[in-house]
Amino acid sequence: MTTMTNASGAEKGPVARYLGRILVGPYARPLKLRVAALIKACRAFDRTGAPAIPYIAAWQAHDNIWYEFAGRRFLDLFGCRGDLLAETFRSRVVDQRVYKCVDMDAAIEREVRTQEELQHVRSHLREEGIIKGEVDAVYKVDAPRSGVVWLKDQAVVEFFEADRLCLSIGHLTIVTKEMRSEEERLEKERLQVSLEMAGAVCHELNQPIQGISSYAENLLDHLTPGSTEHGHVQGIMDLAGRMGVITQKLMKITRYETKDYLKGVRIIDIDRAADEPSEP
Repeated sequence: MTTMTNASGAEKGPVARYLGRILVGPYARPLKLRVAALIKACRAFDRTGAPAIPYIAAWQAHDNIWYEFAGRRFLDLFGCRGDLLAETFRSRVVDQRVYKCVDMDAAIEREVRTQEELQHVRSHLREEGIIKGEVDAVYKVDAPRSGVVWLKDQAVVEFFEADRLCLSIGHLTIVTKEMRSEEERLEKERLQVSLEMAGAVCHELNQPIQGISSYAENLLDHLTPGSTEHGHVQGIMDLAGRMGVITQKLMKITRYETKDYLKGVRIIDIDRAADEPSEP
């Protein structure tokens, strides 16, 4: 049966839903007292129904993170036992995003790490958290019950020298709506840059397209109608004409319109974005 040690060192009955290792493991008394107090505070906060989801994580060198406490919505989100939460969360991360303000006059920099990249830098990130004494990041996760969810993670990091152990005391906030809005804004910005580049390319292509059409038209005057050569040159003229129509549509695009291309992939709908009728 899981027990908690009270301030006097005596055992204090079973601990409901205790997830961790510290209170029942060979750790120093100051650490156990600190964890017991934090768990009590987090449980009280979790019962308030506040938007923030409290948690207490712990780790030692070369060991995976585990949770000493996780808010009920954290557990519900991943639908697993508390002792499997850290592993489940880690496996469900799509990417991690860190926002840094390098200079007051410069734009905020965004650093994105995929799940694979995180596996290679996890030790470095832990050391960075210890040095800074805090963690501030946004995780995109594929939750089993909710699909893609964005979680903002903010925590303070405490290091216990006697046990060579770190505690991360923090909270998660669901920021899915805000992050989706940001993704849409960034996508439109990327689209605008692409369209400006496409416009420049179309402008440069128009002259050679017109040249091809002109040469093909001159060749037709010297070829026998109905011959194989005449058919080939006529095909060149037709294709050059189609290319000209496409470049003109690209230069008329004024808004963001997409269409399905492949499963999960969307591309620009040139006709709708340029207010042009679709080709048959």
